[in-house]
Amino acid sequence: MSQNPVFSFHKAERKQCKASILIEGLTGSGKSGLALVLGKALAGDYKKVFAIDTENGSLPLFSGLNSSSGGKFEDFQIGNFTPDIGYKPSHYLAFRDEAVKAGATVVIMDSISHAWQYKGGILDILNDVKTTSRNNNEYAAWGDPRVAKEKGLLFELLRDNRVHCITTVRVKEKMEIGTNEQGKTTVQSLGEQQIMQADIKYEPDLVLHMITAGTPTTPPVAKVVKSRYAMFVKGETYHFTPELCEQLRKYLEDGTSPEEIEAAQHKEYEDAVKGYLTENANKKTLWKLILTELGYKDAKVKDLPLSTLKQAYIKLTVD
Repeated sequence: MSQNPVFSFHKAERKQCKASILIEGLTGSGKSGLALVLGKALAGDYKKVFAIDTENGSLPLFSGLNSSSGGKFEDFQIGNFTPDIGYKPSHYLAFRDEAVKAGATVVIMDSISHAWQYKGGILDILNDVKTTSRNNNEYAAWGDPRVAKEKGLLFELLRDNRVHCITTVRVKEKMEIGTNEQGKTTVQSLGEQQIMQADIKYEPDLVLHMITAGTPTTPPVAKVVKSRYAMFVKGETYHFTPELCEQLRKYLEDGTSPEEIEAAQHKEYEDAVKGYLTENANKKTLWKLILTELGYKDAKVKDLPLSTLKQAYIKLTVD
């Protein structure tokens, strides 16, 4: 019996996997240092670590300093990403393409918060659209091609099948102002919040929250917020020693099933769509229109290809 080349099967095999790691933390919490430590472990040496620096030249300050991973931070490549260039996601991707051409094994983006709310970022583009448009409607502005295109590229910052991707994102403390029973103003902390599009968390395979910055003699410490890697447990705190970083390199190098990673990612997006539609019942009609537009009319969420599911989710949550 002849086999249909389109609808065919193959044996599931573990393959080398490129890292997709997001490190979150307050300014000065040690995100850049942990990114460099992980970068060296994954690349083998710093010469193949390329770092896109948006943090006012903070990464070069590490050059020559002793690292807890042994030796010094040295010989890594820096791409100076300054406000005059404009922090569009597409500009981040252009930097990464150049890094790949130059032989990068690891690309660090420090930080991607600028792609959200700084000059040339998504919110800046949105404001320009609202300012120059005859219609000041914010929902319409989110749907403008200039905004939608760059917003869709945010997810691409976190993953690339050519290189290991390590990104950092700033967090800030979210406060709520209220009034107590005595009529006095109160300020309550609602915890820390990423300076980034809220649903970006669904894309990376490993999300770390900084606890303690590394020093020349002590390793950086971070808590696992989310993990698709079997070696890390959500909610656990890890000291990123040279031994642990080497374990991560071997874990990725020995191979992890791409099907497992993709299935876990698909499930997260499925849950995100269902949760969003539960909280926003008025968007169910919009969801149906989006599926029709993408050529998947009446399809169930679980049956959508991952790339289509991501695209549909972005369109659904434009506001």
